[in-house]
Amino acid sequence: MIHLEQILTNLQPKQKARILKLEGGFGFQKNVRSRGILEGKIVEVITRQPVGGPIVISIDKRNTAIGRGMASRIIVAVD
Repeated sequence: MIHLEQILTNLQPKQKARILKLEGGFGFQKNVRSRGILEGKIVEVITRQPVGGPIVISIDKRNTAIGRGMASRIIVAVD
């Protein structure tokens, strides 16, 4: 099975991927982990707001909005 590794900001709405890595310091790690964004979880992009706005994602049937800077530090694998 081939997995394409990329950053979360590259995914399109309705596209799903598995989280591989969270690249950031203590504050970033604490923030994303408290939202249920963890390695091994399946994430789906719900919407991408225009002009650099936030990305709404779904993990475990729970939606959350994250900024593009934060999303760019989440490495995912798309099947």
